[in-house]
Amino acid sequence: MGILKTAGVVILAFVLVILALFAAILLFLFVCPSIGKLPDADERRELAKRSSHYVDGAFRNEHEVRTMTGEARYSSDRKKPRTKLAVRTPDLLSDPGADDLNFTWLGHSSFLLQTGQKTVLVDPALSDRCSPVGFAGPKRFSELPMEAEGLPEADVVFISHDHYDHLDYRTILAIKDRVDVFVVPLGLDAILRGWDVPSEKLRALDWWESVELDGLCFTLTPSQHFSGRNPLRGNSTLWGGLYLRDENHRVYYTGDGGYYEVFGNVRERLGAPDLMIAECGQYDPAWAGIHMFPEQTVQAGLDAGTKLLIPVHWGSF
Repeated sequence: MGILKTAGVVILAFVLVILALFAAILLFLFVCPSIGKLPDADERRELAKRSSHYVDGAFRNEHEVRTMTGEARYSSDRKKPRTKLAVRTPDLLSDPGADDLNFTWLGHSSFLLQTGQKTVLVDPALSDRCSPVGFAGPKRFSELPMEAEGLPEADVVFISHDHYDHLDYRTILAIKDRVDVFVVPLGLDAILRGWDVPSEKLRALDWWESVELDGLCFTLTPSQHFSGRNPLRGNSTLWGGLYLRDENHRVYYTGDGGYYEVFGNVRERLGAPDLMIAECGQYDPAWAGIHMFPEQTVQAGLDAGTKLLIPVHWGSF
């Protein structure tokens, strides 16, 4: 009897520890500010009215696609570089010419576009880790090219989706007061409002919707991907790419996504871009539906009819 009683106490203690751990995880997921506040009930009803891609409380791709294919993950002893990758601090133009387009890659999918007197920052994520916390999660293979505080003032910041390697809490806090407007997919504006970005600075778009801001036209393009910072609330915000045009230039950024007919559709609906910035990394048979292999990135550029193709989303994590 004594052994059974001791065993019962041990089992009870184990269950209580598991319950406490579970409660702590839930509390973290819904309270931690870096995870972000997702659309509430009223906002979800508005999303359902506004977008045909929002069904039963979640966004959907244009085609059914599995986030994980079920194939074995790629295995190699060369997944990580043996030494830190070299980087250069970018030399940002303070006053590009009226007809010029300047592109500066800041690593992974972060980049700066300067055209005329306008500065557009895309997917700024200048932290050592893509994670809700600074002490765990995927770590960069290099030093940062620059600190977020060193970024120039931006007329517009575009965020393609809410994953941690594209929407970085610490970077947004560092730059939000020096940004005029944030252009984001539907639902992602709720996260930024939770980080004290004023509503008047936010423009949330559905696929193929456009907004014109002082001579620049921003169109959100579809992509085949998914979203989620909280694993219990996946696909609560939309994802996509960006087609940017002014009087002199057409730029297409794919955002994250697998290969399908969208790139030809962009060409048909919006025109062939002068510059295409396309995801090309973290490819693996297990992710084949939601990321592109290098050969697919090249084919996507051919489909879109771009004059110049720059691959991003590689070499950082």
